[in-house]
Amino acid sequence: MVLNRQNVFGITVCLVLAGALITGGCEDPAKRFNNAGLQAYYAGKNHAALSAFEEAMAANPDVGEYYFNAAMVEQALGHLDRALFLYDMATKLDPSITLAYYNMARCHAAKGSPERALAALVTGTQANPYTAEAFINVARFYLEQNDLENARLWLAKAVAAEPESANAHREYGTLLVRMGRRDEGIEHLRKSLSLQPVQPETSARVSEMAPTGSQLPPPKAETE
Repeated sequence: MVLNRQNVFGITVCLVLAGALITGGCEDPAKRFNNAGLQAYYAGKNHAALSAFEEAMAANPDVGEYYFNAAMVEQALGHLDRALFLYDMATKLDPSITLAYYNMARCHAAKGSPERALAALVTGTQANPYTAEAFINVARFYLEQNDLENARLWLAKAVAAEPESANAHREYGTLLVRMGRRDEGIEHLRKSLSLQPVQPETSARVSEMAPTGSQLPPPKAETE
């Protein structure tokens, strides 16, 4: 997945690029149109991509990812109302497309409606109660408002929703350290490293903060 972070409406957001789009095979017309849309998108031809995604939706109107792909292009073209409509369709057909809620929030923010942006993010958590990233997105919204306590509450929910998410533990630990809860923060940073050992910046941070003689957790052992 290729992500490009931008700051909008007081939240650091992920702008979905082609790597985040869901591709399929070429067995049926809808998938062929979708693949053609992806190829056009890779080539920077947004209008051609949009036309192909619309053909995919027409050929098979029951696949949420086609609406998501079309919405992404409409958003890139600045057609925010149309993008919102298509993101809404995508989430109705496939509530698990977390990035659709995220981009809906971006559209609402760009239209000057931070309340609706937050509502979209919260709806994403309701539709994906076991996906940490959905909760992390809400926490980021509050972080940009400098509302650390609400951000902490949502990051705690992220950890609870997906206890094996390295990202959730890293984000939560980082915020706890920022809030002065150093020992708790280090604990979650170490948990993140145990789940995903290759994190140079996190490893360095923990090494700097940890007491002398303490060690980072070893990588998880592979089981047969």
